[in-house]
Amino acid sequence: MGCCCSTTSRVSSVKPNSRSFPDPSDALDSPVVKDRHCTDVFFLIIFAVYVIFLVVGVILAAIQGDPRRLFYGHDNYGNVCGIKNEKINGANKSGMDYTGMRFLKMGQKCSDGNCPMEKECVKACAEGYEESTLYRCLPATVAKTTSSIFQSTQPFFEEVGADISICWQEIIVLCVISIGLSLLLLLLFRFCAAIIIWAVLLCVTAVSIGVTIYLWYKWNEKKQAVNGYEGPNKDLKERQVTYWLVAAIVSTIFTVIYLLVIIFMRNKIKLVAALFKEAGKSISAMPLILLQPIETFIAIAVICFFLLMGFICLQTSGKPLVDSKGGVTFPIETFFQVMRWLLLFGFIWLTQFAMACQNFVVAGAVVNWFFTRDKHRLGSPIWRSLNMLVCYHLGSVAFGSLIIAIMKAIRALFRLLQKHMNNQNQRCDIFWKFFQCCLACFESYLKFLSKNAYIMIAISGDSFCASARKAFGSLTSNILKIAAVDCIGDFILFIGKMGVTISIALIALEILKGKQELNYIWIPVAISCVFAFLCCHCFLSVYEMAIDTLLLCFCEDCQMNDGITRPYFMSKSLMTFVENSRRNARIAPMPKGKDID
Repeated sequence: MGCCCSTTSRVSSVKPNSRSFPDPSDALDSPVVKDRHCTDVFFLIIFAVYVIFLVVGVILAAIQGDPRRLFYGHDNYGNVCGIKNEKINGANKSGMDYTGMRFLKMGQKCSDGNCPMEKECVKACAEGYEESTLYRCLPATVAKTTSSIFQSTQPFFEEVGADISICWQEIIVLCVISIGLSLLLLLLFRFCAAIIIWAVLLCVTAVSIGVTIYLWYKWNEKKQAVNGYEGPNKDLKERQVTYWLVAAIVSTIFTVIYLLVIIFMRNKIKLVAALFKEAGKSISAMPLILLQPIETFIAIAVICFFLLMGFICLQTSGKPLVDSKGGVTFPIETFFQVMRWLLLFGFIWLTQFAMACQNFVVAGAVVNWFFTRDKHRLGSPIWRSLNMLVCYHLGSVAFGSLIIAIMKAIRALFRLLQKHMNNQNQRCDIFWKFFQCCLACFESYLKFLSKNAYIMIAISGDSFCASARKAFGSLTSNILKIAAVDCIGDFILFIGKMGVTISIALIALEILKGKQELNYIWIPVAISCVFAFLCCHCFLSVYEMAIDTLLLCFCEDCQMNDGITRPYFMSKSLMTFVENSRRNARIAPMPKGKDID
């Protein structure tokens, strides 16, 4: 399976015949395992067999089926329009030469309450029929409805196409500017993380306090107006006063809780700022790591193209079946019906596998960067992490992505069941929504645990379950750090994405305001904003994974070392955070396994 197995060890010495990665660090106590073994090989075999089974099934469907039946259509006797057909045994009217007859006329002829679909290949649509998409001739009554919808939307799409053709150069310039702003945002996080974080938090504090004061003011104003009011609709005005009171109370509770969280977690916010800065350092040391989302996008695009072709082949894989009247149908065999569901699950699993590979490569590269004392001897951490993934841990990534794929499939099945049950009993609606919310939360937790398991695999080289257990233990013992980094960090990253998107929108409006010939100025603005958000999201997804990796590495460093007899691997800024935390708490160096406030 492409694995090279050896005994796991935590020392830097390597056996003569063992397969290992060169250690760029001069430290002899690095926790990163160098002698690795293949992990979760069983799930790698399952993944390989599953992919091979999908490929073989699609090939068989392509050999047995004919996608031309889907694109060109066929008559009631199995003849595909527009080509010369082969004879079907038992079907007397099959094997027709329809080379010049590319239109398929479709209609119903009713007799004795039975209305079968009549399909016939013709050279042109007859009177009473109108041409539809893919050379289909539909009855005028049916085609009128579809054509009216198409005709009502056709001018709009033509105008949109004209707008894009007019300002395509400006759109390209805006896309380039969005890439530059995303990189600028990374630089700001690298050098001004603390200022940005505290500025955002203080702005949110000011806004929440201002909204609370405004709500109480409006409540008092409405209350004073109602006290002396005896006219009509007094009950309505009193209810409005109650609504303002409830809104003011909710805003007050939120503001108080928010202020308390900021006050009591101020030290953790300093850690968030330090981790943002360290993530910027790691990415600046490995700039090619920002290309990982592009590779993931290409992999997902290839997966989607293969699965789309697979669905088309499966849909046309039926063998001809001749009835008593000589008509031909193409029923899909049970095997290929099952293959459609397997292909759908394969789409979920393969896309999750591609994203998990990206997370592992980023985690492995950042782990190697963190646990290298001499950064000048870093080498090629991205290539080393990729080799680590391919040679040893593809099984663990397949296992982790399988768990997420199964969870997504379960949620989809329950959504179908919910739709069926809601049609029978409306009282179950609240229960199903609550249940779906619980499943969504559990899926988010599994994603979070899987990401941290990949980080721990990059450090320890253990299997997925063992690494997930270690990661869970480390996370639970540092729950306040995790909460601060996840909540505040994710909020700051979201603000960054929205900031880049809004900036692109303002720049686009300024650039395009002179284009008087545009029909809808918001079309190029929307295209530029969508690209800007996706571009910034791709960059910040790498940044977010780097922060999560650094946080877990930081926790492991604190647990294994004390800074005196065993020097830390962390940078001086993180060491300052640790020492300040201990000094504020007035405690001695923490023993192994304890959390640092």
